[in-house]
Amino acid sequence: RSSIIFLGAILAVWNKAEVGMPGGCPIGLRPIDLHIKALRKMGVKITEEFGYLKCKCDKVLGTQIHLDFPSVGATENIMLTAVKADGTTVITNAAREPEIIDLAKFLNLMGAKINGAGSSMIVIEGVKKLSPVEYTIMPDRIVAQTYLISALITGGEIVLKDAIASHIHSGLALLSEMGAKINIYDNIIHLKSTGKIKNVHIIKTRRQGSQRQV
Repeated sequence: RSSIIFLGAILAVWNKAEVGMPGGCPIGLRPIDLHIKALRKMGVKITEEFGYLKCKCDKVLGTQIHLDFPSVGATENIMLTAVKADGTTVITNAAREPEIIDLAKFLNLMGAKINGAGSSMIVIEGVKKLSPVEYTIMPDRIVAQTYLISALITGGEIVLKDAIASHIHSGLALLSEMGAKINIYDNIIHLKSTGKIKNVHIIKTRRQGSQRQV
């Protein structure tokens, strides 16, 4: 599905893009309607032909965009499109994940004008030019938690370097509740299994009004 993110980046530079429709996802239906709706509002004409999304516009226009759901991918796509748009784009109900903040830092370093990343409202003032930069992306929090969980379930021990504990604090709390001994030193997370995993009664995930239980 990540191919859909190319639309925003390419449109920002060339005002036209063509990409194959994203494939399926093992976690279930993940439509791209929010991406399409937002891009059309920015003046992009989109047609679907033989499994491809064909997008073009005379120029990308800054506009007001309210996301029905705070999608990370849609927020990123809009940001990538809006950085060189004609005018200012305001995203409300935007995603607030650490990846959004990191993308804004990267684009701002290139010369973009993005404010509010990490909040529910992001303001992007279009610029004429972006400059090449060298940038180190944030540590992957999903990979970090995967390593930590693997150490716990195998009764092992792990020292995880260059990890940002604040990005995975809820996961760390659960692992601790399940019996892991966790110590944090700056950007290092040390986890040691006690040899016995305790059950957790219920885990809830929540995102602005929606809730799932496992």
